[in-house]
Amino acid sequence: MPIKQVPAIAIDIGHSYLKIIQTGSNGQINKFVVHKMPEGCVDDLNISSEETLIESLKKAKKESRLPSSKCILVLSGSDIIARHFTLPKLDEEDLYQNILHEMSGYLPVDPEKYYVDYKIAETVEEDGVQMYKVLVTSASKRIINGYKKAMKAAGFAPKIVDTSENACEKLLRYNNQVNPEFSIEGGVCFLDFGTKYTRANLYNNGLYYVSNDLKRSSQSITEVIAKVAGKDILTSETLKRKNDYLSGTHENEELSKAIKYEIDSLVFEVSRVFDYFRNRTKNTINTIYLSGGGSLLQGLQPYLEQHIGIPVQYASGLISRDNVKKNVDTTGFGILLNAYAATYREEL
Repeated sequence: MPIKQVPAIAIDIGHSYLKIIQTGSNGQINKFVVHKMPEGCVDDLNISSEETLIESLKKAKKESRLPSSKCILVLSGSDIIARHFTLPKLDEEDLYQNILHEMSGYLPVDPEKYYVDYKIAETVEEDGVQMYKVLVTSASKRIINGYKKAMKAAGFAPKIVDTSENACEKLLRYNNQVNPEFSIEGGVCFLDFGTKYTRANLYNNGLYYVSNDLKRSSQSITEVIAKVAGKDILTSETLKRKNDYLSGTHENEELSKAIKYEIDSLVFEVSRVFDYFRNRTKNTINTIYLSGGGSLLQGLQPYLEQHIGIPVQYASGLISRDNVKKNVDTTGFGILLNAYAATYREEL
């Protein structure tokens, strides 16, 4: 299905940051804001403090000067369950009932407590029978309804709920659509280096395949600096942003080694995910796209490229320069990637 850019407002609510972006009909970024939420506001999709989230949404809305209007909510986390099924080609109602039956075995509680949606990835023929390959996504009604309630209280009107996995698939396919030389053959990984965890989203031939949450994160790097350097968390966060502990030698060799150990542990986790992907798909990962606030860690991109042995690029490079105002450095736009990608729509 063709992908198109539409005028939209998209909101990505993470563990520490709230990201809002507004795009025009040609995909140009008109407005955006990255707002740091108070600690403990959201914990892996679960809203810990509704009042604090509402206040953060109101502040971000005021800062971005956005009107009260329809918007897209994009979420990412381990509580969103996605599975692939190959099912007989049926009419819409019978197909959905088959999907509910198949999906019920993967849900931890009563299926009635989950929203279940699907999309047909492709049609194949098996033993002379037409089959659908479908991607099914489910999320807790409690979680989704909680976000909708908070957003409405803050003056937003969420009409579409998207996932980071689906949003980035659309972005990949759109880049291939407008530039056939942009290859989506084989495997592609989006490595979202977030505050609490790093999420690896893997795609096979342009279609979402699997995700995995990895233990090492931006926060774990901050904690290592605090422990080894004997600094408080705020000072450690500043040191992390200002210094390159990964390239060459550093005056604090002990701290540099400790940080490299954390990144090496991340490399090991990523390699295991890639091995799983290769064994299941018989394809290899050809490119890694870095996103999330932690992706801006100095020296991270070349370090990962050297130690994983795969080209590593900033995911912000997937945002066309034509869609960004002149003289704006887009390197940091990786933190906005999920929100931006959610503004793309699939034409049915």
